[in-house]
Amino acid sequence: MLLHTGCVTVALAIAAATLAGLLAGLAGAKLIVTGSLFGGLPAASDVATESVAAAAAVALPSVVNVDISADQTSSAASGLPSNHPNVPVTGQGSGVAYLSAPGGGTYIITNDHVVADAATIMVTPSSGEQLKATLVGTDPDTDIAVIRVPGRIPLIRSGSSDKLVVGQLTIAIGSPFGLQHSVSSGVVSGLHRSLPDSIGNDKTGVYPLIDVIQTDAAINPGNSGGALVDREGVLIGINSAIFSDTGQNAGIGFAIPVKTATRVADELIKGGKALHPFLGVMGQTVDAAFATEKKLSVNQGAYVVGITKGTAAEKAGIRAGDVIVALDTTPVRSMDDLLLVVRRTVVGQKVTIALYRGAKKMEIVMTVGDKPKL
Repeated sequence: MLLHTGCVTVALAIAAATLAGLLAGLAGAKLIVTGSLFGGLPAASDVATESVAAAAAVALPSVVNVDISADQTSSAASGLPSNHPNVPVTGQGSGVAYLSAPGGGTYIITNDHVVADAATIMVTPSSGEQLKATLVGTDPDTDIAVIRVPGRIPLIRSGSSDKLVVGQLTIAIGSPFGLQHSVSSGVVSGLHRSLPDSIGNDKTGVYPLIDVIQTDAAINPGNSGGALVDREGVLIGINSAIFSDTGQNAGIGFAIPVKTATRVADELIKGGKALHPFLGVMGQTVDAAFATEKKLSVNQGAYVVGITKGTAAEKAGIRAGDVIVALDTTPVRSMDDLLLVVRRTVVGQKVTIALYRGAKKMEIVMTVGDKPKL
């Protein structure tokens, strides 16, 4: 979908970072709980520290380090001679033990951008034992992937991302820069974020992350695929991206909500493919200036720039120039709103689209489709 984007770069926390001398990481973590002050009543800072320590103790055994390697073909871009043999490329990320697999194995959720191109995947749980993993499936649209290891790893408990509120405690667990099982804490800074992909000056308005959690818990390269948990150590998200001019933590990180992550993981485990609600509308946000320029009847909404052929939108009769203002009972004031509300539907669901065609307001009933390979 098309959208006017800003100039700030959203940098995916890609698990390719290494740190000389520290690749072995930390085999474990020692949790320290401070004592009480003021006659047995803990100070606010002590309460926060104790909550983080308790949550980390619960979740740490379910978070793993993920090491990947792949062959890089020698080329001019790599700076190697044309006859140079292939050079192994390595990277690091994190993962979360999600579900028991047949035969005593474990399914692990991680990020697509961590393992999609890996030739070899090695997993290190908190026990320190290295396990070779196999790729079950990946989904670039949500940046979720599932891998499987033969050994049993303690499973994390999944929570509800629908009940999150801004300001509540968050704890990020993963392997930043290869430092295994590192813990950082913060709060939920924002909800329902949609991040246009501006990597490489891409102007197509592609959305790699939709309806995600924003947190100020420190997330760095290597944290990708790790756990974002609440004060009880319950999984609320999968760490995926950072917003930074430097490519390192700037206090703005993003996690895929557990509801999305587990839905996609279940679909990948079941059939190797995830479904994505899709209307087939390409558009942009309507504001007052744009409405004046195009002589529109409304100052807010999602302006339809074009329709993808063969999709539900084409079959329903939505046209370029229409302005979508609602889906069922949910108002649509921008293209972001439309993306969010569509993502919350399911493939095959019937919805009612309210739109303006010129000065005429119309309602169109349509069936949500599955996103085609574009």
